[in-house]
Order: sequence, then structure tokens, then C-alpha cells
Amino acid sequence: MLMRMGGAAIAAAVILVAPLSVRGDTAPTARAPDEATKRLAGEVRDKGWIVFSARSEAGDWDLFLMRPDGSNLRNLTRTPEYHEAAPQISRDGRRLLYRRLPRRETIDNNHFGTQGELVFANSDGTDAKAFGASGEYPWASWSPDGAQIACLSIKGISFVDIASHKVVRTLERKGFFQQLTWSPDGRWLSGVANSFGTEWAIARMDAATGEANAVSREQCCTPDWFPDSRSLVFSNRPTGQKARDGYGWTQLWMADAEGKSRRLVYGEDGRHVYGGHVSPDGKYVLFTGNMQEDGDPGHAGAPMGLMRLADAPIIGGKSEALRALHPGAKNGPVVVLPAGWEPCWTFTDIAAGRPASAATPDKADGSAALARELHGKGWLVFSAESGQGDYDLVMMRPDGSGRAKLTDTRAWNEAGARFSPDGKRLLYYRMPKGEAVDNNTYGTYDLVVAGADGSGATVLGKDFPWASWGADSMHLAYLGKNGIQTIDLAGQAVGQPMARKGIVQQLVWSPDGRWFVGTANGLGPYWNIGRLGAETGQMNAVSETERYNCTPDWMPDSQRVLYSRGIIPEKGGWAQLWVASGDGREKRPVCAEEGRHLYGGCASPDGKYVVFTRSEADLGKVDNSKTRMAIIRWADTPVLIGENAPLRKTWAQARSGPLLDLSWGWEPHWTYADIKRPGATP
Repeated sequence: MLMRMGGAAIAAAVILVAPLSVRGDTAPTARAPDEATKRLAGEVRDKGWIVFSARSEAGDWDLFLMRPDGSNLRNLTRTPEYHEAAPQISRDGRRLLYRRLPRRETIDNNHFGTQGELVFANSDGTDAKAFGASGEYPWASWSPDGAQIACLSIKGISFVDIASHKVVRTLERKGFFQQLTWSPDGRWLSGVANSFGTEWAIARMDAATGEANAVSREQCCTPDWFPDSRSLVFSNRPTGQKARDGYGWTQLWMADAEGKSRRLVYGEDGRHVYGGHVSPDGKYVLFTGNMQEDGDPGHAGAPMGLMRLADAPIIGGKSEALRALHPGAKNGPVVVLPAGWEPCWTFTDIAAGRPASAATPDKADGSAALARELHGKGWLVFSAESGQGDYDLVMMRPDGSGRAKLTDTRAWNEAGARFSPDGKRLLYYRMPKGEAVDNNTYGTYDLVVAGADGSGATVLGKDFPWASWGADSMHLAYLGKNGIQTIDLAGQAVGQPMARKGIVQQLVWSPDGRWFVGTANGLGPYWNIGRLGAETGQMNAVSETERYNCTPDWMPDSQRVLYSRGIIPEKGGWAQLWVASGDGREKRPVCAEEGRHLYGGCASPDGKYVVFTRSEADLGKVDNSKTRMAIIRWADTPVLIGENAPLRKTWAQARSGPLLDLSWGWEPHWTYADIKRPGATP
């Protein structure tokens, strides 16, 4: 039995080189295919929007919207008590239908069209309203004009007028049993049928007469129409494959609707390919799939893919047996997109005039207002998992919009990015993909200096650990073996080193140039935050010294230090965000969250906001820690997120927010500079 792919926790948008491999171990090193994939991504970037279902950070399935190159990603539904699945955009791009079911119910990849209630909404997710009760209007599909839906049940096929809820006519189902789709010209229906000599066939039905014909009789599913209504794209598992004891792998195929000719679109031994969807101009195709035929809904799932139909057939990976059958197949290009399921594409500009905020407009907790307030306030840069096993640098607006990759290097992890004070440059660390991104060691690898948009990257090497910008944006300081050393942008030493006084990592030069702050091991039994005079060399403790503390950063006034107040080992708990005066005499909480450690706090350049990382695991290693980012207003602090009665009693004046969640990422840094070309990969 063929089944559709399950969703996964969504990550940052990914643009990769073909072949598309769920294992992530076959990315080629040749430059030409990589450039071809970048050209394809640029070619489709402004061609409308893609809606799809994926597992959210809260563990439920939500609907997401993004550009076809994976940029401008946003959550449309954000309903942790429900799953949303199988979105379809109306042909005019103005409306959306999908299924909504209680979170306690598992989405079944062969029956999702009958699960939960049918919902209609605007294409941006607003004004969502249920249409009927749970289980009603199964396998609903839009009519070309958006006035009706066609539905498929055991009793037959019914055509329903949306305005009146009335069934206007019916047809016998002729063996059709799932995945019904109405053709763009309104003349045909397609679906999966069991009446053509096999349990899983793709069939076409005349929408007026009910006459049906087989399009493909092999093990097939997930059909979708080409915009001319004359061809279909679908998943096909050809017989005679030797892999998996003769069971083989599911591939993406296309055929004319009369079933006279068929051909391969994309295939890869080691990957089932489902959910093909053709672009509105018929030039491109989307698809999903992974190693588990049932969609592997309890695990990570796999990325979606986008390719030109003119490049078909494409074969991913080695796939020796498949290549022998299709000797003329290409290797790519394929744009790899975030993990998702059942994507749908429209060329309508459904996001015009509406910033891609991480918060929905009607959200009652104040995060939407905070997002609107933040939209034009510069840029964030951070490190995020790419979806292919490495970490890349990403830039976005502080409301979560305009998310774009600055690096795209499968062989490397990039981390620890910081803008220069003038916002014109960027420093970060680069390490081999095989080295874990670790909160305590990332600053010991290759130092890279680049333009603020990621262009013109220069690798200075491994001799500059834990580097930090000087106030003039022309010099750096780092933790050398002989002390804190100042260098120019070419890496040439300036002056004599200063004794480190126990500072071992996370060095930060103050905005006024008078102080250094860092994580030190000589102030107490654990790591603590220490301040060092840049002129005098005198050291003092900023944080408490009887617990772990880390990830310091300066407030813009150079008088206060933002840091993570960690735990006392024998007592446990969660790391909180605190602020202290530079001399350590005054300390107060900024934010705490029950169930998450808060790290990497960074104040906005005007000191009015704080962005930070939220981690479910105590860092160390960033991998598998489920790190997310968030922003709060400084005026709202202290902020206490979640229910913690003892802490709530201690923090009697603490607010509950608003907190703007910014999705996956780690160690964010903020500039108000006007960066013209975010996402320009060097």
C-alpha cells in the first residue's frame, strides 16, 4: 500500500544542490551544479507562494507559507490544540481549504481527506471557518471558479455549492476511493481507484458523464493536474525493481490523461517520492517523500523538492539500477525546501502588504503588535540547522520576515555571527561539518570576516579564538594564548597582549571600547561572568560566583551586562536571562521560562528589546537541543514565561509577555544598519 509523507518540525529554508537525498551524504563538491541550483532558486523566488503542512515547534501540524525558493517562511495557523493538513489553494489564489482535526488524533496518510472538519479560509490563513462537522465533505477539491467543491465518499462523488451547502449533483465513484482532484478546466476529476486491475491506480473521470479511464495501472497515488488539464503528475512504484526484496522505491511520474504515454520525472533509490504538484505555469514541479513509505510521521520526515519539468527526468544519488533504466536522466538541479507535506502553489501575491510576521494578526497575547513594532528595526543574524546536517548563517527582520541564508556550505558549519558596530561587516566561525556546533567551543575554529550580507568572506584561520569587534569596527580582540590581543581586519597584531585574568571564552568588547567582558573560570567554583578594564587590566565579577553563568553581552550603554544566570549543579533548574551593572553590584532578572534554558541574550542597538535563544537542553552541543529564538521588550521585563509558582511568587511584578517567537535558530545578533542585499552567498 502506498501512503503519503508525514510532516516534521520545520526548520530554516534550505537551498541545496541536487541530488535530493534524505540521507544528506551525497552533496557534490562540483561548483557548476551548485550554481545551477542557485539559478533555479533565483528563477522561482518571486513566482508566487507555496502553502504546505509541517510539524510545528509545538509538536502539532500547522500550515506554513513560503516563497518557492524557501524564503519568507511563516506559520499560517499556529493552533497547538489542532492539526491542520492537506491545504489546497483555489485556482484564483484567494481562498484556502484544508482539514483540521484534534491534536490527539493521528493524521492518517491514506485517510486524512476524511479526518476532522473541512475548513475554508483566506489564502493568508485569516478568517478560517469550519464547513460542516467532522468527517463531512471528504476529499474536497476546488472547482475552477471556487464556487463549488467536489467530494468523494463511499456513496459516490458529490458536487457541493459552497454558498448554500447544497449538493447540486452526484456521480457514481467508479472505484475512486481517495485523493480526488478537480481539473483546472472543470471537465475532469482525477483520483486513486481500485477498479482497473490493481488496488492503486491513477484514474480520470469525466465530470459531466462519469465515464472513467485508467491513467496508470501500476502502484500509484497522489495525482495532480497540469494547468492544461491534459496531463497528470503522480507517484508510481514500477514493478520489477530489485531493491528492498523486489518492493522497490516510489518515483514521481507524469502521463497524458488518456493514459497513452508515461515518463519518469524524478526518482531516487532510497527515497519514496510523493505529493507532486505542478506550478500554475506548468514549468516546475514540487514533491515530497522520505525513506519510510508511511511518511515516518513520528520522526524528522524529509525536505520538499522543486525542479524544472524541462530538466526531467532527474535521478538523485547513485541509484545505479534506476540510472540503467533511464540512461539519459540528469542529476539536477533541484532546490531543496524545508521539511513539509502536500505542498500547493499559487502565483497570486497572497502576501502583498502583509509582513511575514511570526505572529498571526489576531493573536491575543500581544505578540502580533510586537511583531508590527519590530518589522523595520534592522536585521538579525544567527546560526540555524540547514536541514541537511550542517549549520548555516541566516538573516531576517526582527519580526521573523525576510528570512534569507547568508551561507550555504554543506561541508561546513557556521556559527557565532556578530555584526560590526557600524553594521557593515560580519564575523563568524566556520568548522568542518563533522565537528559539533557547541556553545562552549564554537569560537575556537576558523575566524571568518565578511560583508554584512555575507559577501566577500575572508577566512583568517584558527589563530583568533573568541574574537569580538572593537568600537571602531576596524579592529578585533581575541583570547590568545598569551592574553587578550587586538588585531586589525587583516589579522595583524596591534600592541601588546593583555593578561586574560581567567577569561576562557565568549569575549565581548564594550561599545565604548573601555571594557572587556567574558566567561571566566577564576572567580568561583564554576564559570562566571567577569569584566576586565581595557586600559587597567583590572578584573571584577559581574555575576554571582556560586553558580554557572555564561554568554555575556553588553547593553548599548556599556554600563550593564546581559548574561545567562545558570544553575547550581546539585539544585538543577533552568538558566535565566539576567542583567547586572558592570561592577556587579546591581543584578536583576530579565526573563525566565519554565522548561527552557535561556542563552545568548543580545540587546537591540537602542536597548529597547532583547533577543535570545531558548533551549530545551543545557548547552553544550546545540544539536538536538531544539533551540528557538525570541524577542521581548526591555520595558516589559522581567518576563516570566510558563507556569512556575515559586518563581512567580519571587518575581511578583513579572509579566507573562509579550514574547515574539522567531522559530529555529541560535546565538542571534542585531544591527539597525540598512543592509541592502541579505542572502547574497559569497
